[in-house]
Amino acid sequence: MKKPLIIITLLIFANVIIAREHPSLMMTGKGVAEMKKGMGKYPAFDASIEETKTKADFAIASPIVVPVPKDGGGGATHEKHKDNYYSMYYCGIMFQLTGEKKYAGFVEKMLDEYLKLYPTLGYHPVKMSSNPGRLFWQTLNDFVWLVHTSIAYDCVYNYLPEQKRTEYNNKLFKPMAQFLMDGSDANNKIFNKMHNHGTWACAAVGMIGYVMDDNELIQKALYGSDKTGKNGGYMQQLDELFSPDGYFTEGAYYQRYAIWPFVIFAQAINNNDPDKKIFLYRDAILKKAVSTLIQMTYNGEFFTINDALKKGFSAQELVFADNILYAADNSQKELLTISKNYQSFFLPSDAGFAVARDIARGEAKEFKLISQLLRDGSDGKMGGLAIFRSPKPAENTTFLMKATSHGLSHGHFDKLTISYYDDGNPILVDYGSSRFLNIVVKYNGGYTPLNDKYSMSTISHNTVSVDMKSHYEGDIKVSSNYAPTIYCYDISNPEIQVCSAYETNASPGVKMQRTNAVIENLGGVRIILDIFKLTSEKEHTYDLPFFYNGDMISLSTPYTKALEQMGIFGNSDGYRYLWKEAWAKPNDSKVCFTWLKGRRFYSVTTVTDSKSDLFFVRSGANDPEYYLRTDPAFIIRQNSAKNHTFLSAIETHGKYDLVVEKTENAVSSVKSLRIIEDNDNYTVAEIEVNEVKARFRIDYNKESSAAKWTFNKY
Repeated sequence: MKKPLIIITLLIFANVIIAREHPSLMMTGKGVAEMKKGMGKYPAFDASIEETKTKADFAIASPIVVPVPKDGGGGATHEKHKDNYYSMYYCGIMFQLTGEKKYAGFVEKMLDEYLKLYPTLGYHPVKMSSNPGRLFWQTLNDFVWLVHTSIAYDCVYNYLPEQKRTEYNNKLFKPMAQFLMDGSDANNKIFNKMHNHGTWACAAVGMIGYVMDDNELIQKALYGSDKTGKNGGYMQQLDELFSPDGYFTEGAYYQRYAIWPFVIFAQAINNNDPDKKIFLYRDAILKKAVSTLIQMTYNGEFFTINDALKKGFSAQELVFADNILYAADNSQKELLTISKNYQSFFLPSDAGFAVARDIARGEAKEFKLISQLLRDGSDGKMGGLAIFRSPKPAENTTFLMKATSHGLSHGHFDKLTISYYDDGNPILVDYGSSRFLNIVVKYNGGYTPLNDKYSMSTISHNTVSVDMKSHYEGDIKVSSNYAPTIYCYDISNPEIQVCSAYETNASPGVKMQRTNAVIENLGGVRIILDIFKLTSEKEHTYDLPFFYNGDMISLSTPYTKALEQMGIFGNSDGYRYLWKEAWAKPNDSKVCFTWLKGRRFYSVTTVTDSKSDLFFVRSGANDPEYYLRTDPAFIIRQNSAKNHTFLSAIETHGKYDLVVEKTENAVSSVKSLRIIEDNDNYTVAEIEVNEVKARFRIDYNKESSAAKWTFNKY
């Protein structure tokens, strides 16, 4: 009776022993065989493999240097450890594709050096982060090192003698994983945090867990330190960090960064635990996330909301996302177009091969950028990002209203801010971040001190500041509890697209509601009506800036410009980082400011009265280290007001052709702009453009199913 039980037990034990195959993270044995078979058939993919080989061969020809860490981002030791993980990554891939032992031998020699170094390291000596790593100044970079090194280790695993693997596992990788998870209370919090750093941490620990067949590490990576799935881990991140529409709470720039560990860990999970069907999880949330990320672009570059630098479709993170998600679901033929038109390489993997092959077969389909509301919050109830695109692709126009939640540590205090893009250029600009990434002489390549003090402040955005203070008084603990409410979003008529949102907590005692109507053709020009209603029982000073990109052309009222010496615009929050360049009192019930960018003219016409003041400002004051861009803005101030409604018309007009030296329609076509009625229930705005009059009405207290706005030309 005992003999069958023994046999079954041995079979189960045998199954555990042989459960993991190598490679099984970014590549598979089946995929490697297909790539080898396809060599020479798809020149674009062959070029990516050749580039990988060139980098691997360069690494082999170079001395192995594993320095004691001492520098911040962009410094020599920082960059060397980055070079090392990339070199191992390239060599691991080339070993799989060629079988040449020199590539595996290089990875082994490099790991031998890290085996010597890592046990000797304490916290990194650069004290710029509350979460210092050992190899790098912040644990985030240690996570990235381990993700890449895991792939290399996976690729050469079967080449290495068992004794060497045991040594790496027990003396290098397990101690590293333990440090990243539990090296300090701060590390443990990051590992379990709903944040892009937490995603990188889980991917790193989970991927090395798969290579070592360490189920404990895998379970913690998937379900958090306590393995319940309720207090951290990758699966909870999938649940909480994306809205049902695939919007990542930190905004486009960090969605670009976070999507990398999300998809590469998903690939590893799918290869090793296919029964989890990770790419179908939560209604295929990763598929939505990649599509949404692509939608959050203009001219191939991501919207610069929250902390952001200039990046776009060519970013390596999006190459990973595009290739891996297409391979997971090859019905997404539009992803082939992104790869074909914008990306210069393919992943040297199963996924990259699938994309290159199907592009060569002519299967790519157009990826259409559309108007849409991207809801924020895991339940979709934390506001959203309203995107309006011109129905005429040749116009190349996009308008945004950002009415999202704060966005974790990379969020800004900018409720109900707007941005405008036209003719290939940002026109009304969101500042993004103050950072010189990996330029060590600029604050060690990290976010500069002025990122918190200016870039995140309300006055640096195209939204209203109350009493010269940032929303929520610049306190992230407060702002994280609130989000605007989307009152309406209507794109049913492409000729007039409307969004309205309100926020009642950003400034104590003040309700803010902003309504935008993008009118494609009013008297022959595009007009964006901007109705910003503020309601309060107390008097306040309200400032509404328009940060513009281009050259000032004219202001319809006389102004005074600082000619010999400029003062700062104010002393509170971000105000002290603005130079006051010029100022004016309106001489009419409306004022028009016009500027030029590229081939087109743009105007903001705004309603004013005796309590209004106008200013031209420029960032860069109190900035001895030149951390800030010098962005200009036109600011409308309303003094001593309880309830006030800013009514403005943003106009695109005219043509400037320097080649033939011809200018057309350089003057605004808005003949009149006024508020007809304004009360607690509705606002009616009237505008006349080129002899065409129109009225727009927004009702404020309608039920969700009721018509909330009307527009009539006459």
